[in-house]
Amino acid sequence: MSELASLIDPSKRIGTVTRVTASAVELTLPSALAALGRRGLAKGSVGDFVFVDCDRSAILGRVTEVGIPDRQRNVLEHQIETDPTVEPQGRVQLLATVSKTTRKVTRGINTQPRVGDGVYLAEGGALSNSIKDALEGDVKGDSAPLLVELGHLSGLDDAALSIPPEKLFGRHCGVFGATGGGKSWTVSRLVNEIVRIGGKCILFDPTGEFTGKVAGAREFEFSNDQAAEGRLVRFPSEKLSELDLNALLRPTGQSQGPTLRSAIISLRLARLLLADPVRFPQHAVEGSDALRIEVQHNHQTVGFIHLDENRTVSKASQHRKPLGRAQLMLADQLAADDCDFDLRVLSNQIGKECLFPANTDGTFGAVDPRQVGYNNTLVIRIETLLNSPDMSCFFSKDGLDICAEIEAFLEDQHARALVLSFENVSFKNNTRELLLNALGRYLLGIARQGRFRKKPLVCLLDEAHQFIGRSVGDDQNSVNLDAFGLIAKEGRKYGLSTVVATQRPRDVPQDVLSQLGTLFVHRLTNDRDRETIERACGDLDRNAAAFIPSLSQGEAIIVGPDLPAPLPIKMSKPEKGQRPESHGPNYQVYWGREQAGDVID
Repeated sequence: MSELASLIDPSKRIGTVTRVTASAVELTLPSALAALGRRGLAKGSVGDFVFVDCDRSAILGRVTEVGIPDRQRNVLEHQIETDPTVEPQGRVQLLATVSKTTRKVTRGINTQPRVGDGVYLAEGGALSNSIKDALEGDVKGDSAPLLVELGHLSGLDDAALSIPPEKLFGRHCGVFGATGGGKSWTVSRLVNEIVRIGGKCILFDPTGEFTGKVAGAREFEFSNDQAAEGRLVRFPSEKLSELDLNALLRPTGQSQGPTLRSAIISLRLARLLLADPVRFPQHAVEGSDALRIEVQHNHQTVGFIHLDENRTVSKASQHRKPLGRAQLMLADQLAADDCDFDLRVLSNQIGKECLFPANTDGTFGAVDPRQVGYNNTLVIRIETLLNSPDMSCFFSKDGLDICAEIEAFLEDQHARALVLSFENVSFKNNTRELLLNALGRYLLGIARQGRFRKKPLVCLLDEAHQFIGRSVGDDQNSVNLDAFGLIAKEGRKYGLSTVVATQRPRDVPQDVLSQLGTLFVHRLTNDRDRETIERACGDLDRNAAAFIPSLSQGEAIIVGPDLPAPLPIKMSKPEKGQRPESHGPNYQVYWGREQAGDVID
């Protein structure tokens, strides 16, 4: 039997089409009955892949229902220990069309089956090769294409499934599944396959379960006093946005908010003035470390801005005109959204913004003690956060600059994976959410520069429901956690792709879900989660979705615009050293020992 002819194997015939609808056929299944002592010989069960022989083409389908006609059920019960005369019937969901001559798989049903057509069990190798040819399609080149090896089709051990990275990550990817469904193993498989085929990826690990589980990865940790040398990192506070800072400090709207905004502008101005001594000449103040910054306009001196020893802007009783002129000259830079100034002197600058109304001679008023009192809680909060161990990932000087490490990783042609552990980052003050959102925003900024167009990067975000589609802060100082949502919406054109993994797809915004191309759907038992997936993916109809609650561990339905149909797949287990630590506590070890007098460290 030739390779092409093996698509339809006469020895694997299981039945005949008896009824045809737009998306399914009904058929007889004479060999499907589990007769006494012959159960292993039965052919045709729910979940089997089949081919419907339609002359020049074959229709790929999957058995979704098997049963005995109502009128024959009593006969079956009476003849359970003899050879029954009943004939089972089944229903097959039609998935795609396969050409017998070219083995090409196309989406949709191009040739409608007819009553009397034969139905045959699909041979794993033939089905696998057909899908492989369809997926490789336009990515074939002079050499063999790169393929991400995932596993095999459920129930067909010889039907391996591999997908080119363009079809898997090109339109972003989602991994969904309830606890124990195999979601973490799928993420591990994807990361290690990216490494194997020479790709580049960054894995954001909220729980630390992937530490040491990615081959050859560079690994870093935030906020861990026990981190090994060279692994502790921090996100530089100057790359935070002003909105991030407001969400952390939560100033009151009427008094503290305007004062904080004014202090930030003053510190930005001080940094810009000091950075350009040619344009803004500096004059030392005799007997102190203070400076007077000369502001000129049309080659004439407008006045001086006074910077104290700690390089904060002193305003009380100073002329307003030079400050206003400098702000006009530097308006574009002052409108920046980052916190590129010295946060350590922010509370000091706030005190210098608390002034009485301006004087009639064009000078600022004196310090207003009442306003100082209004802003006292803000100052205390600033000092508390700057010195809090919980905020060390932002404000501590210990650890490496993660932005510099990301740059080094991107420039290193031999580096394949970067794993960032958030296990020890505090949940207080929404620190975890703000940190990850800031990192996503930083990567998106790099992508917008076009640096990933020829060096594609995949970002993998586990526990995504914690970090996407939420707002943190109070009503007046909220930050939308939209960085990874923006990556999903616009990252593709820049070469920046994302893999979103979560056990709660209902908490991921629909506009993000709609941007995901390929989905791995593991076992989901919650009705709302399944409905969310069905709405997000038009290819996953109710017949295919009916298998989701009963998927075994490590089994998933993979859906995507480049796949011929929703395909159930048994993911290959990660190698022993690559399996994430996602198991719970060992109750057999840690419970009941106290009664026995044992102490478990």
